[in-house]
Amino acid sequence: MTDQSHLPDRSLSDHVLAALDITVLEWNEESGTFQLQGVPPEWWSRCFGPTSRSSLDLSRCSPFLQDYLSGIHSVWQGAPGPIEKSGPWTESDRQGGTMTLEARALSLGPRKLVLIERLGSDFENMRSIVQRARERMLAEDVTAKLYRHTEIHLIGRLEASERTKDDALALLQQLGLTAMVLDERGRITFATDRTLEMLGIADEEAIGQSWDQILSLRKEDHLLVQHLLEGSTQTRSVGPFCLGRLCSKWIELEIHRDLGHSPRRILVLHDRTEVHALRQALNEQASFHDLVGKSSAMLRVYQLVRDVAQVDTTVLIEGETGTGKELIARAIHSSSGRKNKPFLAANCAGLTDSILTSQLFGHRRGAFTGAIQDQQGLFEAAEGGTLFLDEIGDIPPNVQTALLRVLQEKEITRLGEAKPRTVNVRVVAATHHNLSKDVLRGSFRADLLYRIRIARVQLPPLRERREDIPLLAQSLLKEICAATGKTVERLHPDTIRLLMRHPWPGNVRELKSAVEFAVISCKGSEICPTDLPPEITGATAVSSPSVFIPLSTRDEKARFLTALSEANGNRTEAAKRLGISRATFYRRLVELDIQPN
Repeated sequence: MTDQSHLPDRSLSDHVLAALDITVLEWNEESGTFQLQGVPPEWWSRCFGPTSRSSLDLSRCSPFLQDYLSGIHSVWQGAPGPIEKSGPWTESDRQGGTMTLEARALSLGPRKLVLIERLGSDFENMRSIVQRARERMLAEDVTAKLYRHTEIHLIGRLEASERTKDDALALLQQLGLTAMVLDERGRITFATDRTLEMLGIADEEAIGQSWDQILSLRKEDHLLVQHLLEGSTQTRSVGPFCLGRLCSKWIELEIHRDLGHSPRRILVLHDRTEVHALRQALNEQASFHDLVGKSSAMLRVYQLVRDVAQVDTTVLIEGETGTGKELIARAIHSSSGRKNKPFLAANCAGLTDSILTSQLFGHRRGAFTGAIQDQQGLFEAAEGGTLFLDEIGDIPPNVQTALLRVLQEKEITRLGEAKPRTVNVRVVAATHHNLSKDVLRGSFRADLLYRIRIARVQLPPLRERREDIPLLAQSLLKEICAATGKTVERLHPDTIRLLMRHPWPGNVRELKSAVEFAVISCKGSEICPTDLPPEITGATAVSSPSVFIPLSTRDEKARFLTALSEANGNRTEAAKRLGISRATFYRRLVELDIQPN
């Protein structure tokens, strides 16, 4: 039990409790009531009646305080010391106001006390803060719910957008389109799988990159596409364009303006590689490195040139004078790995030993009369490239020996020098001779023949490929008109027929001379038979089954009937005799109402 002598002075404690707005009630077990201790604060009488009453009338208390005081006995039954708080509650006073109170129950020895405190402005401020916090929490909760609702709505729209995107992508894939979308800065924001597959790149390599980093175009093509992308035209198609330095792919572009977002562009790519290859193949059937012709004989020559160009061996080109042997040599050089190195040509006919040796191998100053300075030969000048030796069958025996050593040892020695020089040159030779017969006659070395004839190309004479004459004549006409400035557009059909029947002993060179003569003589835009040289207009027919029958004085129907009669009804042969294609022949038969038997 607590020693009462140690309690503070009662008057002092009363004043302290009054200053703290605390009322002390003590439980009286005998009377079973709560009795007021000391002098209560002034607010006590406003709530619970005059202060003269020493016992608390519970009927005047709020239900909260009644419940608290009724259940407080369990606290006093325990060990001394614990303090049980009631928590704040509100009491009405007699003046119509309210005040906030809080009770504490404790025991001091045998005494059981209840302290009732009026909570002042600090508590009101705190309660106001708590209330504002609660209201804020409620507002934030409402906002969070709105955010959540908006988020769910946006997620739904995003999912719908993704479904639309997937549907559009599936449609693009099903249609076989290759397309990409560019933003306002020209960066790729979307590309179909077919586009990525065609370009050979992954999705992460394309997205976010500028279009010109993915589509590697030539400078002029890049400028054109950039201009079209910056323009306001809704749709444009351009191309074909070459992709990459090796032109491994050819594409056409469709540029569309996005109607929903004007700065955005949609590129649709069309792979035209196969079409380009087919066009190139068709063009090559008619021309190849300045060679013109689509006959089967010339197509075999083109293929042989491609094959020979892939190996670095000596080549012998055989053919009559004027068949274009130097053009074949240039085609071999241009198709080979030496194409970026020099191509030099030398005509070996009619030169003396010393002049030809000096021309080919070079000389040292003072090596012979007139050698006033050191001079390199064609072998040194063509280092890394190709040296074309035309009319090799006419070179003197001494030069043949020196040439054989060059081909064997890859070394040359200048006239007047003793030290050899290493050379890296491919030799392409040409002749109109039959070198095998020259070897039998002893005018040409057999070992040299075997060295230069490792690969060979045999050029057919023009009379054996007459179907190429119209194509050659037209090509020569364009070339000559460009050189002379005349505007002759075509050759008259009768002119072509005369060209077809001539034997052309001078081959293509003679044909070029005849066309040049005709261009000079022509007064209009079409070369007529009278413009041709007299040796062509006055020539007799060549005894060949495919030579045209000149019937220019008859009408066209009569010419067709005569051609069919002479060809014994063979329409293909009749078309050859008329100098026209089989398709044109059949079409004209229908137009002329000719019914062949």
